[in-house]
Amino acid sequence: MTRAKFLAVSTFLTLAVVWSSGAAAQKAEALPTIEKVTVNSPVTLTDNGDSWTMDNGIVKMTVLKRNGNLSSMVYHGTEILTRGEYWEQVPTGTITATVTIDPATNGGERAEVSVKGVNPGDPNNPSPLGGPPSTQPGPGAPNVAAGPRPGGRPSGPRGGGMDIETRYTMERGTSGFYTYAEYTHKAAYPPAGEGESRFILESMNRTFDWLSVDKDRNQLMTSDADLRTGVVIHAKEQRILTSGIYANSVEHKYSYNAVMYKLTAWGWSSTKDNIGVYFINPSNEYIGGGAEKLDLIDHMSGTLLDYWTSGHYAGGAGNHIPTGEDWKHVVGPIFVYLNALDNPKNATQPDLDKFAASYGSGMPTVPQVWHDNQLALWNDAVEKSKSVKAAWPYEWVSGVDYPHKDGRATVTGQVVLNDPQAASKKFPHLTIGLAHPDYQGNGSAYEQRAGNGRTVTWAHDGNYYQFWADGAEDGKFSIANVRPGTYTLHAFADGVLGEYAKTDITVEAGKSVNFGKLDWQPVRYGKQIWEIGYPDRTGDKFFKGDGANYWLWGWPLRYGDLFPNDITYTIGKSDYHKDWFFEEVPHALNDDWKNPAAKDPLNQRFGWVNNPTGTQDMWRDWGRGKATTWTVKFNMPKTSKGAAVLRLALAGADGGGGLAIGVNGKAVGSIRPVATNALRYNTNKGVWYQYAQKFDATLLKPGENSVTFTVPAGDLTSGVVWDYLRLELNDGSKAFPASPESGRVE
Repeated sequence: MTRAKFLAVSTFLTLAVVWSSGAAAQKAEALPTIEKVTVNSPVTLTDNGDSWTMDNGIVKMTVLKRNGNLSSMVYHGTEILTRGEYWEQVPTGTITATVTIDPATNGGERAEVSVKGVNPGDPNNPSPLGGPPSTQPGPGAPNVAAGPRPGGRPSGPRGGGMDIETRYTMERGTSGFYTYAEYTHKAAYPPAGEGESRFILESMNRTFDWLSVDKDRNQLMTSDADLRTGVVIHAKEQRILTSGIYANSVEHKYSYNAVMYKLTAWGWSSTKDNIGVYFINPSNEYIGGGAEKLDLIDHMSGTLLDYWTSGHYAGGAGNHIPTGEDWKHVVGPIFVYLNALDNPKNATQPDLDKFAASYGSGMPTVPQVWHDNQLALWNDAVEKSKSVKAAWPYEWVSGVDYPHKDGRATVTGQVVLNDPQAASKKFPHLTIGLAHPDYQGNGSAYEQRAGNGRTVTWAHDGNYYQFWADGAEDGKFSIANVRPGTYTLHAFADGVLGEYAKTDITVEAGKSVNFGKLDWQPVRYGKQIWEIGYPDRTGDKFFKGDGANYWLWGWPLRYGDLFPNDITYTIGKSDYHKDWFFEEVPHALNDDWKNPAAKDPLNQRFGWVNNPTGTQDMWRDWGRGKATTWTVKFNMPKTSKGAAVLRLALAGADGGGGLAIGVNGKAVGSIRPVATNALRYNTNKGVWYQYAQKFDATLLKPGENSVTFTVPAGDLTSGVVWDYLRLELNDGSKAFPASPESGRVE
């Protein structure tokens, strides 16, 4: 089958699958309406001895005094939780349970409870920081084996060294609640920190069967029973489903990740009860990794996550606070929103019959009305996020390190592009932020993964607050609600290679800062000869890197059939949207992974994977490939001299094989990208890095030339996720800086 036919079939299938965002595009008035909140009862707070019950007539929940976990949450008469839900690290040590806002004192307008654990730890046996996410424990527990965490996760020995306070807040007439936590490390405490830390609602009521991340990942999910009977492939989180609506598909929790800075609302809803529960971050100031932080947010079995530190995708590393440093960090308040439909649509019997007939095919014909119902719930949560975010910072928060509006400042200015070679002076999708200056960490395993040695940069910082905002195309920006402190200003935008930085910025409480115009002169090492794509820190502009596709498991398997002869890209003729794949990976050695019943195994979303014969991990047979070489062809008008530089921006990388580069058949070097798990864990971006490969320009000749990029043979999830490529030529002009040494560009 030709690639043109592949594209045509893919388009047809995308339109045909009724739950897909493209097929479900509806006018807002065609969707069901949301039930209006009419209850305005006073909030009540009941002391049960070992717990509190908070109730505003809309939501009713119970908080345990011993650890600050939720044991019950009832909405619309439905118990949402099937077991206790929690913050990843709970208060331990000396526990104090307190009512911090008593509704009896404010006419029932608001209630808040707090559980605080003071745990100085043992300076002779501190928390074992620096391990990988699977082994590094969090702080706060006593220096003994702490037993299983809530939800059954085992925890290892912990040395304390961190005080933790968690709070829950409920207000009158609000369909939801707030929760937040303060982490405190005193100078006398031993080193401590969080490797992986989050607020979690997990394994919710089984009727919650619809997941909502964004417009492309809004879908009915497989059942727990089908998931449990699936066969593991490649990693314990990945299973080939052998039954259910998505049979012959791979379910993978890492398919449901997102850039935290860009999130509005995410969660789950019930096609049976037509109710939804969603997380909303009113601010991103407390989330490690800043505007680049990619993390898990929704996944299988009704799990809802809000990470503030983790090592996923080599970004937003866990924080590590040394002895001698007084440190506090407030995470949240996070808003948990619940909603319901006023007039849900009901599936007709023919709709249900059609769905039943498709069951087990892997390509379910989900009733359109189910999609409409759940999309209406999610749309409402997205709309709610606007008012929740606009109200930040909250005046009712007190007793923790949380400045109110008058204790913060606004930073404004305008970035001006100074690049004679730029096609435009505009800044599409300008992102600008204030972060703690780079600092020296403890050299932990988390930090080493970032490729910076002991230096911690903003994209890997989990210790300090960051403040990011979207700027305008003309470069104007306003960053509101900045805490007092010393910062570095960073900026990046689509179409501009690199990053702007301005150091030594002091922000004082209540004092606005206006920088006026800031000159941004991106580095050019010579005249631009050609480019492929444009820099935007993702692989979204390349084939299958778009939002409808990149997150689906298995593109490294399918690449070899989509491009059986690998890629030859001709500058001026080829189209990077369809002629450049977003991942360069080894070329699969066999096609045994294809489901023979699939109509289009190379393009369809689900149902394309062959069932395994038995219970073995089929990756041993399917998961290796031969070396892949991509070729870029271009013409030069004359003999060249001086230095040529290939500028390569990678949205992700995995494996240690690197990327070998050749010019007109001669090897000129290779780069060793920082691993970000972008290939292993289904994404079109991780933390972004740029690289340079310098070579003698005399290797270029008049007429046709070629540059090759080779990923060596190996595991199919090794290789790179492309963002942008550019060739520059400096024939000796002093207008350009000296060419960099080949390798990573800081």
